[in-house]
Amino acid sequence: MYLLGVTDDAAFDALLGVGIQQIRESMGLTQARLAEAMVARGHAWHQQTVVKTEKGLRPLRFVEALALADILHVDVTALDGRRREDVVVQQIRRHLHECSEATAAVQKATQRLDAARAGLAEALRQGGSKVPEPLREASRTVLHGQFPQPVYGYDVPSAEQS
Repeated sequence: MYLLGVTDDAAFDALLGVGIQQIRESMGLTQARLAEAMVARGHAWHQQTVVKTEKGLRPLRFVEALALADILHVDVTALDGRRREDVVVQQIRRHLHECSEATAAVQKATQRLDAARAGLAEALRQGGSKVPEPLREASRTVLHGQFPQPVYGYDVPSAEQS
């Protein structure tokens, strides 16, 4: 094979590995987080898979290269690391990745909040008139999308205590 000035498969795998490592590190992404992102895209990757790929000890399948390019916010042809990016572009890539992770965390938290509100509404319905007014008022506030002041006089156990 003669591709990108490389004459054998092992040298090509090593070239790709170095490029992937450089891009990953410029984003501030750990090997473990890269493996998690690959798993999320349907690839059976572990941190050791990243190590072997970056060292050129494991050939990269084309579908994996496409997924890596997407995760690393680069064109698949940039995975060899030969196209140097300036610091601003690297910072943009890192911030894009951080925004993506933060968005996923917000979506997960929103799902938890929705489930907690549904549970709260059901508990209020079941408790009926037995629910003390301060708790009922705090619950209504939460159910209307606001955050109540602490309800003094009622010790609400934390998740660890229950």
